[in-house]
Amino acid sequence: MNNNVVKKIVKSSKLENYERVPSIYKYVDVKDYKKLKPLQFTVLLKNTKVITIINGKKENHIKLKRGDYVMCGVKKEKYGLSLEKVLSAYNLGNIISKPVIRKGVKLTQKNTKKKSSKSEIEITPSWGGKQYLQIGDYILMELDGKKYYGINKNAFKKTYKKITKKRKN
Repeated sequence: MNNNVVKKIVKSSKLENYERVPSIYKYVDVKDYKKLKPLQFTVLLKNTKVITIINGKKENHIKLKRGDYVMCGVKKEKYGLSLEKVLSAYNLGNIISKPVIRKGVKLTQKNTKKKSSKSEIEITPSWGGKQYLQIGDYILMELDGKKYYGINKNAFKKTYKKITKKRKN
């Protein structure tokens, strides 16, 4: 069946309303989308051709880009969706930051050589642009140990804790 036939059917038929029953999909970090189980999804880390097979027959294939999604439906069918399609058809849920240990330093008058605690310190963070910090704020290193970014002292207090080594008795 080609699209012209479908267009005629849609144009000449009385269309009904249908509501999709919400399903909850769980994020799974897998390199091979074929390992997904029903009601799981993953985000692609590289361009990938996704083949949808349902009831043993190829239903569809699509070329997707990094950042697009692969979902696994209730019939174990894996299907790909662009990020735009996901945003228009699904409610995205919570995202939880990973526990990551970063090296960093608190900005002080001594290490910045600034006389006033209100002095602005301009840096270029790892993601680009300009970031403006003050005495008391922090510089944290990215995991590669080369790039860095700043974080406001109040935000730092709410989102980081200092790791102290336990003493042996």
